[in-house]
Amino acid sequence: MSEESLFSELGGEPALRRVIDRFVDRIFDDMMIGFFFRNASRERIKEKEYEFAAKHLGAGVAYTGKPIREAHAPHPIMGGQFMRRLKILDDTLREMGVPERVREHWIRHTESLRPLVTRDSGGRCDPDQARQRVRDLAQNGETGEPPAEDA
Repeated sequence: MSEESLFSELGGEPALRRVIDRFVDRIFDDMMIGFFFRNASRERIKEKEYEFAAKHLGAGVAYTGKPIREAHAPHPIMGGQFMRRLKILDDTLREMGVPERVREHWIRHTESLRPLVTRDSGGRCDPDQARQRVRDLAQNGETGEPPAEDA
């Protein structure tokens, strides 16, 4: 089984763009994690998510975004917030009828990125720990906010 077949099995670019559009709209509008995106361009995030997903599903698409660790390092992402994004992704894939083999690969791939996105191994959001992470970032001159039009 080739990885290329995952992209094809999904339905290629049109199907993947529909999934990404719905997924990104949901994370932007989510009350638990949407605030991370308040200064980001929704269209830019959709394009980077498309590139990233297409690449790991085997399409000949180049990912032109920042490395995952670099893109997420300025943000105080808690384990529960990582899990919330994963749940939204899984729900979106299921609701849109993504083939099970594609969905399982996508979820496993996303889970493998966790150490690059958050240092928090827990599965819940601890507000005290989040506030401390923000204070730590501030001491280092970071805000935890994405630059305007960049995420």
